[in-house]
Amino acid sequence: MSSERWAGWFAVLILCASAAPIAAKDVSDDADLLGFVEGEYAVIGQEPDEGSAYSGSARIEANGGGLVLKERRGTQELTAVGKVEVPSPPGEGKVLRFRWQDGAPMLMTCLVSGDLDNYARLTCYWWREGAEPGRPGLEAMFPTATWPGR
Repeated sequence: MSSERWAGWFAVLILCASAAPIAAKDVSDDADLLGFVEGEYAVIGQEPDEGSAYSGSARIEANGGGLVLKERRGTQELTAVGKVEVPSPPGEGKVLRFRWQDGAPMLMTCLVSGDLDNYARLTCYWWREGAEPGRPGLEAMFPTATWPGR
């Protein structure tokens, strides 16, 4: 075997050996994601089955190994607990799942992305547990930390 070929195999071996620490880092990724989404948000959404549109505000705070979402829609206040989950089928990434603690049991699944200022932006769909909506409710949360007057 030529020395160039040995060098190639050696490089592959080094890459494989260095991949193990990356898998161990996944444990802290959930904590990083939870910390990333903490903050104040402006909320816009629509009720399931093409229901009424709404707007409001939200605050997401850390709570042990999860999150607490406190949302205000007009005079209505909602509280939900959330955590990072891997949706089915596995390997499709991670989402935040919130379950409401007051009122009708609701479940909201959110994708997290970053905005242009590197703050979290959440896009979500939700429904009342036990109900089979024709269309889920939709919600988007926009960070307000960089808004003027803050």
